[in-house]
Amino acid sequence: MVQVIQGLAADHAAYGGGAPLVHVHYVERMVHGNGIAIRTYGEIKIAAKEVVFARELMLNTIQVLLLTPKTNSHWLYHVQKWVHNEGEYDNYASIDILIPSAAPYEMFASGGVVVGRQMPSQLPSDGSIWLDYEALGE
Repeated sequence: MVQVIQGLAADHAAYGGGAPLVHVHYVERMVHGNGIAIRTYGEIKIAAKEVVFARELMLNTIQVLLLTPKTNSHWLYHVQKWVHNEGEYDNYASIDILIPSAAPYEMFASGGVVVGRQMPSQLPSDGSIWLDYEALGE
């Protein structure tokens, strides 16, 4: 069952605004001795320069965050993140979404190439983009 978590705009005001939408599909807890590791999978709808907090990913702390864009577009979107104070309680990850200014090309199985397409002026979904994520933490 999918758990939907909507970030509060008031919590994000000091970090550039926005309120990411998180769909958590799977949570796995692993207990080893005195340590507990948690892995979550899901989707995030987020815009560039926004942050996502550990608690929004159902974690106490973010240690690893892997992101993959879901755009329904053949244009290249590059997603990168920066995890603030990895391993600290209730930390956050800042997410950047970049679109290359040079027109990319695609190679088809037939050998044909598509070049010279116009760069999109905005992100595909209301200024945001859907990202698949895998997060590890406690």
